[in-house]
Amino acid sequence: MKTLILSFALVVSVHDGDTLKLDDGRTIRLSGIDAPEIAQPYGIESREFLRKLTRKKMIRVETHGNDRYGRVIGEIFVGRKSINRSMVKRGAAWWFRRYAPTDAYLRSLETSAREHTNGLWKSPNAVAPWDWREANNRRSRRYAGRSNFATE
Repeated sequence: MKTLILSFALVVSVHDGDTLKLDDGRTIRLSGIDAPEIAQPYGIESREFLRKLTRKKMIRVETHGNDRYGRVIGEIFVGRKSINRSMVKRGAAWWFRRYAPTDAYLRSLETSAREHTNGLWKSPNAVAPWDWREANNRRSRRYAGRSNFATE
């Protein structure tokens, strides 16, 4: 079981819809959610929504460890409001089943957002970020090592 650490900090920048930077230098990856990548449909809107909710605001962070990139994994709050949950409720992020499979509340928020066609759910062809990354990584691997020059 991971130790829960509480801290307070000021948000100084927002990278995308599930990652932000704090004034103490930490990068926070929002736990339990996965937002569209910037290059995929609704990626910019997702980032802007997270920015609107957090930029230059004092937040409380409940951290649960670090990910493989060294980012802090955590749930963030402005006052008593969970920003992680707000992102899913507004259709700005998916419930990240792989890392929060038992979070029934995030599941219900995503189901409601889908039913009400909130945010990214307005598109009938919304692609989950994990599927989008997989498709784009496969494409990158296919072209990796290829030269721009034909060889004989």
